[in-house]
Amino acid sequence: MSFAISLRAEILKTKRSAAFWLSVLGALFIPVIFFLMYFFKPEEFSVQLKSKPWEGHFEHGWQALSLFLLPMFVILTCSLIPQIEFKNNTWKQVFASPQSLGNIFFSKFLAIHLMILFCFILFNIFMLLSAVSVNFLNSKYSFLSTPVDWLALLRLSFKTYVSILGISAIQYWISLRFKNFIAPIGIGLALLITSLIIMQWEHISKVPYAHPALTFFDIRKKSSHLLTNHEWNSIGYFIFFTIVAFFDMKYRKERG
Repeated sequence: MSFAISLRAEILKTKRSAAFWLSVLGALFIPVIFFLMYFFKPEEFSVQLKSKPWEGHFEHGWQALSLFLLPMFVILTCSLIPQIEFKNNTWKQVFASPQSLGNIFFSKFLAIHLMILFCFILFNIFMLLSAVSVNFLNSKYSFLSTPVDWLALLRLSFKTYVSILGISAIQYWISLRFKNFIAPIGIGLALLITSLIIMQWEHISKVPYAHPALTFFDIRKKSSHLLTNHEWNSIGYFIFFTIVAFFDMKYRKERG
């Protein structure tokens, strides 16, 4: 069985699953909140967003997402997708199917990342729609008369995605190790809260669960670097824990 067929099977499993709806609702939550704030308090927010409306709009949106909701979304998604096999007791069927261990491992991991990218795309679309919609309803806003900086938005999305790579690999490994759905979520949440508590630590760039927040702060400071130190660390964690997770699955006596 080819990798493309394995990936297609994983995508079909996630269709209309809890992970799918989590991506949709997670991407929609913040834009809806912003729409309501702009709609009910135009005298306040129209002034705040007058000079650079799109920059302020996306900066505030990604700040709300990056500091807590995005890492939590990654933790939940990495737990929900492997849980499909645990819940239906189908791991043995998966390993008995005519596909290599590499196809099984990486197709499921890639399906997780496609779900994360799907959430990113939806979030940006919903943020655009929330701003445009409120401008149609209230002409005090200047979204419709100001161009969107697409390059800055793409850069923000790319750097944020890089910042969650380390978390995704760690959580995927943990989720494959535990049959209990609560365990990987509890571990991930504990590590996330710890990272927020120690955010002022001088070595915080080495803590993967703090990387999305650090990326946002870096963007807000107008850093010109393509990738900063903590983002390279995120890539390093991603490679290391992906290898660890794969060989752990390969040599584990009892799989699933």
